[in-house]
Amino acid sequence: MADCRQWLGFGLALTILCPSTSEAQQLDAAQQAFQQGYSHQTGADGKKIDIELALRFYAQALRLRPQFYEAHANAGQIYYERRKYKRAIKHFTEAVRLARGRDDVSTVEEARVSSNLGGCYFQQGQLKEADSWIRGAISLDPALVEAHYNLINLLLRHDQIVEARQHLAAAQQAAPSERYGIFVGRLQTKDSYASWNPLWLKVVIGVAAIVTIALIVFRAVGTARSTDS
Repeated sequence: MADCRQWLGFGLALTILCPSTSEAQQLDAAQQAFQQGYSHQTGADGKKIDIELALRFYAQALRLRPQFYEAHANAGQIYYERRKYKRAIKHFTEAVRLARGRDDVSTVEEARVSSNLGGCYFQQGQLKEADSWIRGAISLDPALVEAHYNLINLLLRHDQIVEARQHLAAAQQAAPSERYGIFVGRLQTKDSYASWNPLWLKVVIGVAAIVTIALIVFRAVGTARSTDS
């Protein structure tokens, strides 16, 4: 199988895989179904893009050959784009497992699928799983921009500002990209908030809140006693 990669935004390194032309005359039933799915997903061979039909063909290919790595990877992409993350996780997980057992799938390609899987977990709010898969993707391919992007985003979600800043610097060295610019602005905003809202101010606000609550309770008790009298 040859790689036909299409990169999309939203922090997902999406890879569309297609059959090589050298195999076109020797396709079995599963490969034929996969070829149809690919054509309807991408508009190849003059086909009209029809994502629903593409999914049907990928499902057919997987019924005929459950270990079809490329069909799992492409179906996972479609489900991710449809925000059906549980189904996407199922396909990406299987794609990673199959990739590790094939000599013709590079670590770079495995990294992309792993990053995609991490992106699914991130969207699901399963941040621990997301962190594990995204860091794994970076270890496989340090030049993968999407994985760095997702990790910085994840660190900011956890409010790990120092580590986010450190990883941003590392990402700009290992995988330079203008996409990181959004994080520079977010980090500057957080720095400005921290300088405007120092620890002593937080303490004062906390004490004021406690005093306010105490006064409310005191007045409520006083009102209740007056009513009883």
